[in-house]
Amino acid sequence: NKGSDPQNEPLTPSTAQGEGCRPPSQPPDPQTARHQSDPEQQLRAAKGSFQLLGSPQRQERSTAFQDVLSRLNLEKHRSINIRLRDVLEICPESIKNRIPEALGDLPWHFLRKLMALNGTARNTSLGHKAPAEEIGDYQEELHIDGTFDFSDTEIKVSLNPLDVLCAVLLCSDSFLQQEILSKMSMCQFALPLLLPALDTPKCTLMLWAMRDIVRKWRPHNLAESRGFREESLVLTSMPTISFVRLGSCSFSKSKLLSEVLSPSQQHHDFFIHRDMESGNVPREIADGLVEISWYFPGGTDNSDFFPEPVAVTNLRGDIESQWLQFSFLTEVSSAVFIVTESIGEREYKLLSSLKESTAKYYFILNYKNEKPPKTLGFLNKLAPVLKLSKSQLLVKDRTMNNARFVKKVQSTIGTIVNLSPKTVSLEAMAVMARDLGIQVDEDCQACQCARTYGEEITAEIRDGAKYKREMLRLQGDPWKNLAKVEKELCRMKRQGDMATEDYKSELKQKLLEIRRQQNQCDLTNGLTKFINGIVQLNPVEKHYFLKWMKFSLDNTAKGNLSKMRAEYKKKCETPGVDRKQLEELDKLISDSSLGVEHFMRELGQFYEAECSMVKEGKMEEGQRQFTHLPRTAADLMLEGFPMELIDGDASNIPMNWVTDVLTHLNIRLGGRSRMVVITVLGVQSTGKSTLLNTMFGLQFAVSSGRCTRGAFMTLIKVTEAVQKLLSCDFILVIDTEGLKAPELTALEDSYQHDNELATLVIGLSDITIVNMAMENVSEMKDILQIVVHAFLRMEEIGQQPNCQFVHQNVSDVSAHDQNMRDRKHLLEQLNEMTKAAARMEKQSREMAFSDIMEYDPEKHNWYMPGLWHGVPPMAPVNIGYSESVCELKKYLFEFIKDRSLNRSAKDIPEFIEWVRSL
Repeated sequence: NKGSDPQNEPLTPSTAQGEGCRPPSQPPDPQTARHQSDPEQQLRAAKGSFQLLGSPQRQERSTAFQDVLSRLNLEKHRSINIRLRDVLEICPESIKNRIPEALGDLPWHFLRKLMALNGTARNTSLGHKAPAEEIGDYQEELHIDGTFDFSDTEIKVSLNPLDVLCAVLLCSDSFLQQEILSKMSMCQFALPLLLPALDTPKCTLMLWAMRDIVRKWRPHNLAESRGFREESLVLTSMPTISFVRLGSCSFSKSKLLSEVLSPSQQHHDFFIHRDMESGNVPREIADGLVEISWYFPGGTDNSDFFPEPVAVTNLRGDIESQWLQFSFLTEVSSAVFIVTESIGEREYKLLSSLKESTAKYYFILNYKNEKPPKTLGFLNKLAPVLKLSKSQLLVKDRTMNNARFVKKVQSTIGTIVNLSPKTVSLEAMAVMARDLGIQVDEDCQACQCARTYGEEITAEIRDGAKYKREMLRLQGDPWKNLAKVEKELCRMKRQGDMATEDYKSELKQKLLEIRRQQNQCDLTNGLTKFINGIVQLNPVEKHYFLKWMKFSLDNTAKGNLSKMRAEYKKKCETPGVDRKQLEELDKLISDSSLGVEHFMRELGQFYEAECSMVKEGKMEEGQRQFTHLPRTAADLMLEGFPMELIDGDASNIPMNWVTDVLTHLNIRLGGRSRMVVITVLGVQSTGKSTLLNTMFGLQFAVSSGRCTRGAFMTLIKVTEAVQKLLSCDFILVIDTEGLKAPELTALEDSYQHDNELATLVIGLSDITIVNMAMENVSEMKDILQIVVHAFLRMEEIGQQPNCQFVHQNVSDVSAHDQNMRDRKHLLEQLNEMTKAAARMEKQSREMAFSDIMEYDPEKHNWYMPGLWHGVPPMAPVNIGYSESVCELKKYLFEFIKDRSLNRSAKDIPEFIEWVRSL
């Protein structure tokens, strides 16, 4: 191996891609570099010394990258990255479902489709209108001559989806990258693990970009107990199986991998391959990309391929020219499958340098005709070097059926998994990547500075309920007691024989006493650090800080919740268990939820207490120390963070806090704050948050191991073109907790709590989406009845909210027609309810439901197919679901446009007044 043959040079890392290379003090002589052929030297170069990529190749890749950016109209975004709020902004394109007609449309088409969880997001083919002469061709008789051209013109004008993905990721900021990968994961697309070095000397490991992904699965050891695991993807250790290509290969490695991961009855393209739309367009910049996908078991022996999770990676391009990425995969993988058609002297020299590696090697040989004796000879020579056995050679010849070969690969991976291979998490991969000189996306200074800030707070949190009790003292019993007193002040139910003024005075004294106690509380260490984090850090660091807080708190909550659920289950199965113990544990599970919103809520309480003290003359205006907080919260809202409107634990609105935050928001917007309010309401677990997230690309918490309580509002910007169309500057989206939550039924006033919440959010909204499971309306009837009462009680309603009923999990195309009688029946019941309520409220005139809420049974009922296409955890999002949500969104904007002609949108001061009056 030590010699060098100029006619048949093995490829050294210096002539290979050379990503991740540190520039040596003296650039190597290109001629010398070309003739370094010692494989051990190659491996050492790839694993440590990293020669600089030969200048011509670097220049070539950089030029190709610039060319792709130019064609995609993304050049300006290399210096000013695309942000998440740029993508979420409502523009004419996000309302209409336009087909991209030019290459410059592709990045935005991909991003918008992805945010809407549409499985066709990766399609990069362009729509074009057929010119007149092309239409004429259909009638023309066929005459074949020498100039007859079979080439596909589409290939020339389109781009490979992987090139578009790489370009978009490299032009996005880290928060948009995170959202892109989260949505790709929901669509079951393979995710980029290593981005190729294009205009940087090193390729990049996408660790931060995957931080937000949480997966649930059921390993076979929990199948009997019907338990499940829910973990952050980057922290889960599992075996990694890598697939790479050596030389050319006539069958598609990526297609094979998609078939290996797909359930038998349902093929899904995890990886882009040449038989997909635009997959046959040659790659220009994506060679060197390493993608990763996962297999998660559902706990059924019959349909699961593997009993535990497995990661599968796929290197794009030939390993000869992607040596650094290949070296990385040999370090992190339990097994590496090398797909090739022939092995010659050059390949043999390259492969024999792999003896240092710990990974086990498998060869997939694709024979077109008879067995090549030369290849078998080199494999025999490699066998002792790579410790190969017969089982490590998988042969695909023309007699072998594709389905049988897929089964063979699955069975081989199954054997590897059953032999307890090494397991690696993405966090551990990052450590190995740094050793190889690969850069990690979260190693930037802003991210690490924010992480340190966040960890100073979260390091001391072991138990969410205990931390809230001891460290967030203002929002526990004091806030709940205060809410009760405030309600009693309105309702005067327990007045008894006491004179009204005396009773009111006594209640006001109680209120003041609670506020005085709250105001005397000192800021805890954690809260002081939290205030410093959101006030002192620059906007980017602040964003990172809040994300790190969220990840850390969610991971702690998931760990604690799984233990408590297991304990609850054990107690339920124990005969003769004390009911009181179960109730306590139940309450503990409800109270264990701890997120960033609890820290913000505590700040709101400090602010409220201070306002009360000033109002009562117990404190001078100059002594206040929290006046800057509403401004900070308003900035966060502008940056897209959800803000708590109703505290679900106390069932109350901190009125001073909400008013002042929104007032500062109005000031920041220069008074241009006309907004349309869209809210969603429905029974727990009917997919309300998922509906809003899919419709607007938002990030409301969806079952992240914490049960969301109350209502949160998010502001979505509208572009100037749409502002003129809809006569508003923003859309305010309000997400609410699920009604009729089983964990709340044991708590007192749960029924009343649901009715209050429903009344408030419908009262605030211009459009209320009432979300229901299937065609079942009965679960929402009693809630709507209470809302009707509340609206009748308000003498001057001032507005008539619109009601849209969304029926989830109805996939039958005939659903709308079949349920016509049901809709008519529903309207009759709603009218009867309204009449009964009007009689009870002593209204003189005859009233119908449509007098209170705008509702058309034909136009305002929507039937959505199920969210998942197949059985989770391996099911992608159903394209039908995504498209139905887009149809609803399109209709809502049409509705807002028509409505704006005779009704003007509320601005923030009007909205504040409306919240107060409700």
